[in-house]
Amino acid sequence: MAVALYPGAFKPPHKGHFEVVKRLLNGSHEGKVYDISNYKDVGIDTLREVDRVVDPIRKVVVFIGGGDRSGISPTEAKAVWDIYSKYLPGLEVVLGDKNPMKAANEYAKSNPEEQFYAVTGIRSEDDFGDLRRITIFKNRTNVEGLIISGAKDSIRATDFRKSLLSGNLDTVLDFFPQEVDRKEILKIMNMLKKSIISEVMKDKVDDLFEAWFKEDLKEGSSGTPIAPRSAIRSDDRQKLITLYNRVKNQVESDGVQVSFHQDHIRVGLSNKQDSRNFDFTPYMASILEYMIDEGMNIQPLPEVKIRRQVAESVDFFGRTAYYDPNVKEVVLYVEGRHPKDVMRSFTHEMVHHIQNIEGRMGNIQTSNTNESDTLLELEKEAYLVGNVTFRNWEDKTKNGYGIT
Repeated sequence: MAVALYPGAFKPPHKGHFEVVKRLLNGSHEGKVYDISNYKDVGIDTLREVDRVVDPIRKVVVFIGGGDRSGISPTEAKAVWDIYSKYLPGLEVVLGDKNPMKAANEYAKSNPEEQFYAVTGIRSEDDFGDLRRITIFKNRTNVEGLIISGAKDSIRATDFRKSLLSGNLDTVLDFFPQEVDRKEILKIMNMLKKSIISEVMKDKVDDLFEAWFKEDLKEGSSGTPIAPRSAIRSDDRQKLITLYNRVKNQVESDGVQVSFHQDHIRVGLSNKQDSRNFDFTPYMASILEYMIDEGMNIQPLPEVKIRRQVAESVDFFGRTAYYDPNVKEVVLYVEGRHPKDVMRSFTHEMVHHIQNIEGRMGNIQTSNTNESDTLLELEKEAYLVGNVTFRNWEDKTKNGYGIT
């Protein structure tokens, strides 16, 4: 039986990498043997699923390339593979050279009695250039190339990193193997959190400011932009907020809605889907029930208060939510926000409630994460655990977990 050599960067290892190893070990890989003289022909046969004989594979050796990518180190990549190895008996993970192909070559050189397959995955003919890497084994008579065809929609580590750095956990979870459970995913996310958060902050802040201060365009009846809307001065905005509150108190009713839009006030018929009319109670109750079912330490439950303050919604640095550990109270600011975003904030603050119950909040004297490493770690945990918990609750709810 042969040994498969699987070199790569793996920053980080994802579901696609996991499936390649799984298929190699269980014999369902449908790989094709090749060398430098016939790689194009064999590559075409692989994509066309033409049968070729391959010896059974008893072990897969993963070689992780040196150097960081987007803050993810080889050591972190290996730690993820170590978690995956629980589900992949026959997997060996090696921290390779800066060039993992070179490390694989040295491994084969050190084991001349073994028969090896050097694995390369392809998705289309555009990947055929990768097959030429087999030339690094030209002096190894015990190594043959093995082409593995991936699905057309198969994923890349680059996409995984982009998903992690986007902060969109709705897509992040789709990159993990289905065998890996929730606690292991949280462990992996926790391992990668420093690089994830630092890259989010570095790459997204400029875009955030640009989007916030970008001038809007008013449209005429034809839809043609007719004039730019200039930024309103802070003192004028405060006057507009005061006027908004007066108008709201005077005319808003069940059928009339008054809304604040940065530099103007709009009065119209009420929208039943607007957050001001949205009943958050059943969703909060369902999330709390889910957290209890998952064994999360949230009892005694906190008091929850809803705030509809326009001053917070128009302030770039205004609050979206906070948790008061002294009175065990969660406060949510909902004005102008999508209900789903409000519930994501609620789950975040519930993680702070857990931290408080467990006595981990301590006597923090600042709300600035730059001034307290303890606060920074608590916020990282709330960010990651809160968002993953919300996503898991959402997925379960879509599949029948009740909201009453």
